[in-house]
Amino acid sequence: MNNGKGSDFLFENGKIVRLENDDEEKSSLSISSDTQSRRALESYRETRARKTAIKRTLAVCIIFAVVLILVTVAVFIFFKINNVSITGSEKYTEAELYSALKLSKSSNLFFTSAGTLESRLRNAYPSLEEISIKKQLPDKLVITVTDGVGEYYLKIGGDCYTLTDKLKVIEHSATAPPGCVELLTCDLSSAVIGQILQFKTTTHYNYLCGLLKEIKEHSAAEHITRIDMSEKFNVKLKYDDRFIIILGDADKATVKMNLAKNIISTLSDDDKGIIDASDIEKCSFRKTKDLN
Repeated sequence: MNNGKGSDFLFENGKIVRLENDDEEKSSLSISSDTQSRRALESYRETRARKTAIKRTLAVCIIFAVVLILVTVAVFIFFKINNVSITGSEKYTEAELYSALKLSKSSNLFFTSAGTLESRLRNAYPSLEEISIKKQLPDKLVITVTDGVGEYYLKIGGDCYTLTDKLKVIEHSATAPPGCVELLTCDLSSAVIGQILQFKTTTHYNYLCGLLKEIKEHSAAEHITRIDMSEKFNVKLKYDDRFIIILGDADKATVKMNLAKNIISTLSDDDKGIIDASDIEKCSFRKTKDLN
């Protein structure tokens, strides 16, 4: 019943019955047998299609899982690291470097990180400058290293810290490393083995490296035994055990060294003293035996 508010539809004996508002007269809309059969067939097909899709999805998932398991097993079995080549170091033996890698019998070529291996080498041997790690299938690691070359040293707290040309600290010892130039510098913040020197100001590192590069490239470099930059704008060089060359600031260091070298060429072999080349307009020499 609808109580006059519109038509209602009910099912009676497989027929759709419409109830009229006022007299409740029933008029039936019959569903033919063909329509019922067609709907039943469509419902069957939809159900069958869903079941087929589910079966296909399960089959794909099972195949993928099996393949993944087989690949994982194959990787673990066939790609174990059995061959390691380490070359390039004259300071450390291959056995020493290999030991620092901490590889096990089960170490796998795919699951062993090159970054991790590099960190282990650097932690064990901070003096290494460059490290290259390459993987070669099926089971080989090819590692090439370069030793850091000491060119300068700093005296800190009674110890000598050896530095590369990039001012990386590669080792420390109780005595000065042979063949290295002594370096005195200001604004030093920290000196940690395996790291570049840290300064209180960010510009000081570039300022110092620029000066060292000019000195290194000069023909007089082989005679320089000490670079004193304890005062940033009053740089002094010790030339053998004969001269102190005053450069002043690092500006035009090459020109100033040329002036100093010209003066040295005019002196006798036993002359010692101080060469003031801080002013490129005039360069002077003063004899003295005190070169400290």
